[in-house]
Amino acid sequence: MARERAPTPNNLPANLTTFVGREREIAEVTRLLAAARLVTLTGTGGCGKSRLAVEVARGLQRDFPDGVRAVELAALSEATLVPYAVAGVLEVPEHPGTPMVATLGRASRAKTLLLVLDNCEHLRAACAHLADALLRECPNLRILATSRAPLGVPGETIWRVPSMSLPDVHRLPPPDDLGRYESIRLFAERAGSNAPIASPG
Repeated sequence: MARERAPTPNNLPANLTTFVGREREIAEVTRLLAAARLVTLTGTGGCGKSRLAVEVARGLQRDFPDGVRAVELAALSEATLVPYAVAGVLEVPEHPGTPMVATLGRASRAKTLLLVLDNCEHLRAACAHLADALLRECPNLRILATSRAPLGVPGETIWRVPSMSLPDVHRLPPPDDLGRYESIRLFAERAGSNAPIASPG
């Protein structure tokens, strides 16, 4: 009897709402990650970079037996804390006298791992230094980053997240066809989830 494969270690956030649309975007970013070791999703704030990255990572768990880990950087204000945030997520202990970036590289050298660095824009230099160092040290590491601007690391593949599809307000399609637009589907889904529940009687 074949042994059931253990789940891939991950800390991906649980979905509190359904993920609407973006099927083509998920497929494209997944394709890019198969060819490039660092893919950075760029775009304006609120365009869906973080959620897209999580969904892509969720679909790739079987390809990374040593884990799919997300590091949320939005709350960090000091660049020096970036490697420590990653170490906390990867459960890598600090070694006194050794830079944390070097410690992370040694701990992850033999691992097949996907690392999601989320919200890098205000710490781009630190994220770029960390990504470059880890990619050089860890041949089976892939990094999926989100940032309003590219990190500027050699070999980085940059992919701008497009806005959700919208109908032309001057030439609206019939109501039955509005559901093919992602923005309309998202609005309908969110509006439905917030609708008050009628009391019985």
